[in-house]
Amino acid sequence: MMNWVTVARLSGLLLLLAIAAPGYCAEEEEEDDIPGEFGGSLLFSTNYMFRSISNSNNRAQVQGDMHWSHDSGIYVGLWASNTDFGGVGNSMELDPYIGIAGDIGDSGFSYDIGYWSYNYPGSESQLDYGEFYFTPSYSFSNITISPGFWYADNYFGHDFLRGVSSLAYEVTVSADFQRDISLSAHVGEQTFKSGYSWLNYTYWDFGIAKDWNDFNFSLRWYDTNDIEPFLANPKLADGNIVFGITRSF
Repeated sequence: MMNWVTVARLSGLLLLLAIAAPGYCAEEEEEDDIPGEFGGSLLFSTNYMFRSISNSNNRAQVQGDMHWSHDSGIYVGLWASNTDFGGVGNSMELDPYIGIAGDIGDSGFSYDIGYWSYNYPGSESQLDYGEFYFTPSYSFSNITISPGFWYADNYFGHDFLRGVSSLAYEVTVSADFQRDISLSAHVGEQTFKSGYSWLNYTYWDFGIAKDWNDFNFSLRWYDTNDIEPFLANPKLADGNIVFGITRSF
């Protein structure tokens, strides 16, 4: 069952950050003239989906993000969520990340290049790993097309697929409409190095979102093709509808 103690602690911490961070950051900038901007978000959703596989055992997710960005395009941040993979101590994920993003003139093209580190403090298994990513995009009218490439040299750490590299490639198409409503669809393939290609799978999701003040409300459907039980319990990847509320600050 879900570790509600962990979820409660994480929820309280993230909520405190969401309330206190904007004022704290503004005060710090006034006193020390810190360059760049601070921001973040807090999400409550009915499931934690990662490439259309539930990482919370089809239970609720509390997710938070804190980041700093500079006019040069450089950014750093820390992302956190509850998890449930089974096993002792697998109840939290803490992910620092760093990257650089920007627009290419007025062409409509932009880029985002960085490194994301996945960490599971408290787990008795060594599941920590990292991915390099490159996500260019092109926007025209109300449409944005964004491919993405994510490479890991040791997918999900030494205690899962020791030394096995992976590449996830995907594309997202989104459209913005009046009344701050958007539609988006996302499809990708998670691949593994030669000898482990039998674990490859395709994932996709699509949904609708609505912005209201500093909140975003979303409803999405996630699914995959046949998932190998070695990689994940098929019940965690066999079609999930997820509702989420995000508060940005």
